Amino acid sequence: MDDVRRVYTEGGADKVVAFIQGTADPADRRTLYMLARRVLPDRTAKVRRFDDVIRIARAGIAETLRQAELARARENAEEAKECIDHANKLSYNLSADLAACWPGDEAPRERHHFETGLRAAYDCVVWRQELGKPPDRRAMAHWAAGVHQLSLGNEVEALCAFEAAFGLALEAAAAGDPTHDGKPEAYVKQNGDFGVILYFGYAGIARQILGDEAGTRQFVQACAAFEETLQSPKDAETAEDARFGLDQLRWVETKCAGVLTGRAS
Repeated sequence: MDDVRRVYTEGGADKVVAFIQGTADPADRRTLYMLARRVLPDRTAKVRRFDDVIRIARAGIAETLRQAELARARENAEEAKECIDHANKLSYNLSADLAACWPGDEAPRERHHFETGLRAAYDCVVWRQELGKPPDRRAMAHWAAGVHQLSLGNEVEALCAFEAAFGLALEAAAAGDPTHDGKPEAYVKQNGDFGVILYFGYAGIARQILGDEAGTRQFVQACAAFEETLQSPKDAETAEDARFGLDQLRWVETKCAGVLTGRAS
């Protein structure tokens, strides 16, 4: 880790990639690409080097996919699957790092950052389906795609992505509560599933921008579910998730308020 940080300070992203590619063991290369993300400025930094984030992540994804092909050539299906999953994680982290949805993160992003994040999210959608990931993990990839679609001004596509995420999260939540026979919205409640509530709120934001009044009610219901959870959480982790989700929804809705104001005028 310290070596990667030193290399990045001395020569930036290109030197980090060269350093990792010069590491002999393939598994070590995969690990170093995952760790490299930690040496870059995080969401609290005023200056973010998004092009460096992209350069290192793409190199890591390309390397792990190359390793997957080599594993297939050796008829080692298990190793190939592990490498694809590593690419999936790198791709999701890339999409998340480029997303403009994190409370307090005011770092300016350019259109190509959102486009890159969107492609990375859709790669995750495909890989998580191929890898047989559970519904809640597949939902996260659709959510990431929706966030970038929202930033790109593609509100219909964003809504479709958020609805897909909500549906998958609902599938996971329903599987854990087979006695629940209410409507989907009934899962958006105090101490409810984090993903269900979050994606429901995001879909509400997209609907608001599209002029659907139901979006406001949807957003308010999601925020209320998180607020009620904070008042009486079932455990500390649930409270932490609720605060995180509530802050994120409010942050994104505030950023999108300018779009709504502009269209109203």
